Order: sequence, then structure tokens, then C-alpha cells
Amino acid sequence: MPSTWGVNWGAACGPTARRIFLPSDHPVGSGVLVTRPEPGLSETLAAVRALGWRPYAAPMLRIGIRPLALPGGRMQAVLLTSGQAIAALPGRIPPDMPILAVGEATARRAREAGFGDVTTAGGTAEALLGLARTRLDPRHGSLLLATARGYGGVLVSGLRQAGFQVSRRCVYTVEPVGRLGGDILDALAQGAVEAALFYSAETARQFLAALPPDAAGRLGGVRAVAISAATASALGGARWRAIDIADRPDSGSMLSRLGQYRQIVPG
Repeated sequence: MPSTWGVNWGAACGPTARRIFLPSDHPVGSGVLVTRPEPGLSETLAAVRALGWRPYAAPMLRIGIRPLALPGGRMQAVLLTSGQAIAALPGRIPPDMPILAVGEATARRAREAGFGDVTTAGGTAEALLGLARTRLDPRHGSLLLATARGYGGVLVSGLRQAGFQVSRRCVYTVEPVGRLGGDILDALAQGAVEAALFYSAETARQFLAALPPDAAGRLGGVRAVAISAATASALGGARWRAIDIADRPDSGSMLSRLGQYRQIVPG
């Protein structure tokens, strides 16, 4: 089997290979690395396990919560590009404040935190910008973008170009873990890892940066599942068996792609 099959864009892999759909043939012990941090890590580990895989927790980022400093003046809505920001909102943002969430997972966490007026965008910053332009009116008050340092700049620029007054507040920190656990390295060395899930380009970059040189060669037997084309691009510096991209930038599509694993056999 070739060491890498590149990014799977839906095209055939070539005349000497065929893909066979084996939805129920996943060995129970097949390993899947889950590289996202909490919140979301535990939930994904459970979902991967329910699909019959053996999940390995390999978070590459560490999230810290910062207090929210509210801007002055009338605020009409809060925008969320990540569920990581939600922990900073209760007690500072009224529960009836309109929340515009980038995707369904973030929206669900906002509702679970007690917010009742939550609207979901299509999973990208561009979709969130479009939702804000459609639903909100610059005359009705300012917007609060709750995010981390270095994130959300393009969204803020687009909102301001649309006439909105926007306050960006850094309510959580993102720090690299910087290393892979011994259990992860052992699993890679033993060939026990069949797939790895990557939920952001930064997570992908940190994973490759933390990978020891002797472990990098083991990725030729691992299929990477990326939440977006940008995340897949960040994985391109390594030789994977394949890189699959989720149909939509959400956890459900990631798990669906994992569940639809197809072995490549000669034919």
C-alpha cells in the first residue's frame, strides 16, 4: 500500500485501486486520535467510542478562561466563533441577549448555558458575518465578539464595513500543549492508530510541531480527518495515508466521515 494517498476530494485514486465501503467492519480496537481541547474533547471521545473505535485523547491546545469586560453603551447581540468563549458569558450577559453562534455545536452549548435567543450560522466566519448582516441592524446597538487574542479580525473588519460598531473581547486564552503523551506515541509506534480528527488548523499545526521525528514516519498508516480545507492544508506537511475533509465544518460531519471509513485494497 502506498504511504500516502493525498487529500481525498472525491476523485478516484487511480486505476490500480478501488475503495470498498465497510460500514460495520471497524475493529473495536482501532485507534482514533482526538486532538481537540475541552470543551468538546470528552463529548467527541464518547462519540468515537460509540462508533466502535478506540479513542485516544490527544488535545494539542490548552484553553483558559478570562473575565469578560463589558463595553459601554447599548449592545444588541453577542457573536461567538467558538464554544470556548461561552464559559465567560453567564452572569455577565443577560440570558435573553441575542446570541449569534458560528455553528450548531456552539449554539447548543450557548443554550445549555442558559441563553434563550440563539441563532446558528453555517459553520464559518463568513456565514456568521452574513447572518449578522441579515438579522441585525447597526442602528439598534453595538455588537460584542467574544473570542481569543488573534482570532476574529476578519469578522470584525467585515462587520465594521457593514456599519456595525463592534467590540472584540478576549475571554479565553489558547496555549499549545507542546507534547504528545506517551500513550499516543506508543499507539503510533505499534500501528494501533488508524485515524486522527483535527478540528482546527491551529490544532493541526501544533500536532505536527509536537510530533517527534521518529513518530512522523508512522503517519503513513493514519488517515487524517479535517474539519475544513484550511485544516487539511495545515496537515499537508506530513505524509498521511489520506486526508479527508468533512462535508460541513461541524462535529457531526467529522464523525460521519470517520464512520464512513473505507479501506483501500488492490483491485
